[in-house]
Amino acid sequence: MNLLHFGQKKLSVWLMIFSFVLILSACSSNQSSGAGSQNKDANTEKKNQSLTIALGHGLDYLGMDPYGNGRENTVLRTVVFEPLALETSKGQFEGALAKSWSVNETGTEWTFKLREGVTFHDGTPFTSSAVLEAFNHYMEDPNFSRRAPIENIVAPDDYTVVFQLQKPFAPFLNLVGSYQCVIPSPNSFDEQGKMVKPIGTGPFALKSQSKEKVEFVAYDSHWREKPSIDELQIVYISDPATMALALESGEVDLIGADGYGIPQAEIKRLQDNKDFTVVMNADSSSLEWVGFNSNTGPLQDVNVRKAINYALDRGQIVEFIYEGFATPAVGPIGFDESILWTDTSIQGYQYDLEKAKQLLAEAGWKERNNEGFLVKDGQVLELTFLLEGTRTWKPTGEAIQNQLAELGIKINLELRDNSVIRELVKKGQFNMVGLGSIGKSAADPYYFFQYYFTTRGSGTILTNNEKMDKLVSDVVSTIDQDKRSEIYNEIQREVMDLAPGAFLLHPHRVTIMKNDISGWDFANTMDPLRFVYKLSRE
Repeated sequence: MNLLHFGQKKLSVWLMIFSFVLILSACSSNQSSGAGSQNKDANTEKKNQSLTIALGHGLDYLGMDPYGNGRENTVLRTVVFEPLALETSKGQFEGALAKSWSVNETGTEWTFKLREGVTFHDGTPFTSSAVLEAFNHYMEDPNFSRRAPIENIVAPDDYTVVFQLQKPFAPFLNLVGSYQCVIPSPNSFDEQGKMVKPIGTGPFALKSQSKEKVEFVAYDSHWREKPSIDELQIVYISDPATMALALESGEVDLIGADGYGIPQAEIKRLQDNKDFTVVMNADSSSLEWVGFNSNTGPLQDVNVRKAINYALDRGQIVEFIYEGFATPAVGPIGFDESILWTDTSIQGYQYDLEKAKQLLAEAGWKERNNEGFLVKDGQVLELTFLLEGTRTWKPTGEAIQNQLAELGIKINLELRDNSVIRELVKKGQFNMVGLGSIGKSAADPYYFFQYYFTTRGSGTILTNNEKMDKLVSDVVSTIDQDKRSEIYNEIQREVMDLAPGAFLLHPHRVTIMKNDISGWDFANTMDPLRFVYKLSRE
C-alpha cells in the first residue's frame, strides 16, 4: 500500500469529520441564538399586571345594579360605570363622560358636551340617548327627584345633553358627578328592566362575581387609555386583623381603600414595614360628631348643649382612641382652609371644664347627688347615648361617658345597629346619638346640612328652625360663588350658636399598599375605587 496515498486519504476523512462538527456547532449556535432572542423578546413584553384590593365595610358583594339601593350596590359602581363628571379628592370637578359643561345665568339650564368616540364594554357607542335613559330612570325615584329639581332633559344631538331645572340648583355637579348618577348601557337590562349584566364605559369590565370576590379586566378601548392594571380583584374581608394579615401574607395588595377596616394600631405597626407604603389623607372632610335632641329633656336648654361641648376633650379622644390618626373638629365643615367652604374665623369649643360647669350652673344644675351627678328639681342630669358598637365609636362613647361624668352628667350608652339608630332618630327617641357625615362631600356640603339640620331632612337633628331652613335653601339656589360662601359662613355660625351637636373629629383616611404600587388617590367612602384606573405596578 502506498503510505503517502493512505495518509492523504486519512487526512481527508479527518477534514470531513471536522467540517461536519463545525456545521453542527454552527447550527447549534444559531438555534441557541434564536432561543435567546425569543427569551429576550418575551422579557421585553409587558408583564401582565394584576392587583387584589380588600374592602372591609362588612358587606358581602350582592350585585352591581346602577339603579339599586344600598351600599353593596354603590361601592364598585365607578369601576365599571362612569358619571358625566368626577369629583376629585380636593373637591374639584373634572370631565368624565362629559368633556365640558356650562350653566346659564339663572342657573336653571345645564348643558353637557359629551365625549365622542366613547364605547361601552360591549362595543356599542356611548351617546346622549344612554344619558337620557339613565336619568329618566333616576327621576322615577321620589328621593332622587326631590333632591334634583329636574323638569326636563333634552338631547339636541348625539353628543349634547341639556338639563332644564325647575329652579336654580347650584350643586348640580355634585349630583351628576356622583356614584348615584352613573350611565349604564341600555344593553345591561332585559325587556322588563332587570339588570342581566353590568355594562358600562368604565376603565374595567366585569369578569366574574361571587359574594366573596369580584374580578375585573381592563377595558382596552377606554377613552382615557387602557389602565396599567390588567386584572383587578376585589375581595371582602370584614375582620380588620384578618385584613392586615392578608396584606402581610401577600394574599391582597392594598387595604383601607374604603376608609374602613384598618385599626390605628395596625397602621402604626405597618408604617414600620419597609415592604409597604402608607398613604394618608389628613385633610379629610369626613366628620364624626354627636347629635343632640333639643326637643325634649335637659338638652332643650342651649346652655346644657354648650356645656357638653366645652366638657369634651377632643384632643384626648384623637390621641388615645384614634392614636393620632384624626384631627379635632372645630366646626360643622372643616378645621382650616384645606376643606372647602370652611369659615376659618370659627374657633370651636375648646376644652374648658370650668366654663362647662358655669353654663350648667346658669341652667340650674348646681347640686350633686351621692353618686356625684347633677340634679335639678329632684331629677338627675341623665342622658341616653345611641351609638354603633364599632371599634372607634364604642371606645369614643366610653370616653365621652367618662368625660361628662366628671362634669356631673350621667351618660347611659346604648349600642345599636345603624338601621335601628336611624329609625330612633326619625322618631325623636334619643338624647344623644353618634353620627357621621352623610352628604358631606369635599366639593359641597349642602346635603349634609339639608339632611341633618332642616325640617325636610331625612336624618333631621334640628327641627322647626325657620332660619336654618331658609339659609340652606338659599345656599342651594344661589349661583354666585362668593355669595354662597357668605351664606355658608352664616350657616356655620348659626349651627355653632344653636349647638345641635358636638363636632368631635375628622378621621384620617389611610390606605396601605405594597411598595411596587403607585398612583393611589382618595375618593368618597361610598365610591372608594373611583380613581383605581390611576394605579400601576413596577
